[in-house]
Amino acid sequence: MGLSRLSLSWVRLGIVHERIQPGKPQQNGRHERMHRTLKQDTTNPSAKTLQTQQKRFDEFLRVYNHERPHEALENETPGSIYVPSSRLLPRYTKAHQYPSHFQTRRVNDAGDISWHKNRVFISQVFCGEDIGLEKVEENFYRVYFCNLEVGEFDVGDMRFRSGLR
Repeated sequence: MGLSRLSLSWVRLGIVHERIQPGKPQQNGRHERMHRTLKQDTTNPSAKTLQTQQKRFDEFLRVYNHERPHEALENETPGSIYVPSSRLLPRYTKAHQYPSHFQTRRVNDAGDISWHKNRVFISQVFCGEDIGLEKVEENFYRVYFCNLEVGEFDVGDMRFRSGLR
C-alpha cells in the first residue's frame, strides 16, 4: 500500500504525499541521485559489522550536510542554510471529521472493518484508525484516510483495493 504509521501521522498533520509513477525514478531525480551517492560512498564494499556500517552512514551524513557543496544550493552545504522551523508539532491531533455523506468505519486490530455483519480487510497500517467511505455508485465506495484517497471498496465482492503504490 505504501503507507506506514509514520506517514499516517503526516497525513493527519495535513502533509501532502507526492508520489511518482512506479518504475519512473527519473521523476524523483534529486532523491535518487542522493541514494546513488550514499551507496557509492558507504557500501562499496559494505562494512563487516552493522556498527561499522552505521559509522559509515553517520560520516556520510556529516560530510553530505556540512562539507560537500551542492550545486542545487549554489554550492552551499545544506547545513549552512538550514533553518529549523519555528512551528512546533502538536502533541495531539484531533480526530478527522469526514463529511456527513461519508460512512465512517474504525479499522480493528486485524486490519478489518465491519460491513453489515461481515469483515473486510483494509490494511493493518490503519489499525485503530477511522476511515471514510464515500459512495460513488450503488455498491461502490471511495475509501479515505483523512483527506487522502487510499482505495476503493466494492460491496459486490466485499473487497477493498488499494489505490496507493
